[in-house]
Amino acid sequence: MPTPLILVVEDRRTEQYVYMQLLKKFEFDVQVVSSAESALDAIKVADYSAILMDITLPGMNGIACTRQIREFQTLQGKYTPIIAVTAKIDKATRKECLESGMDGYLTKPFSPEQLRLMLAPFIEDSHSPPASKPALRE
Repeated sequence: MPTPLILVVEDRRTEQYVYMQLLKKFEFDVQVVSSAESALDAIKVADYSAILMDITLPGMNGIACTRQIREFQTLQGKYTPIIAVTAKIDKATRKECLESGMDGYLTKPFSPEQLRLMLAPFIEDSHSPPASKPALRE
């Protein structure tokens, strides 16, 4: 089985570094991009096991980016789990994440173990769409 490749969409350099260290510790390969636009380009050239999506990106936010990823992947017959990563914990934000097509919701700050547990169920079967839209994992 190939090493899972995780796309991290995060604009803050310090957080990018933390993600890279944690994900490498979990034996994942990591690609980091700083913007939604870069994420949209990245999904066109590589297959990812999961995407960690900051929802408060400059320019296009993570929710709008997720909608575009879902549209593109529907046309391609692909499906990549997308996990929202945010400090926002209100119900409206969670609802918006679910409606955009996200599969999980991780609230900052989080522990390394919370990150590992969030990714684990998505890594095994990450490139085929679910039979039905799963409930948003927290």
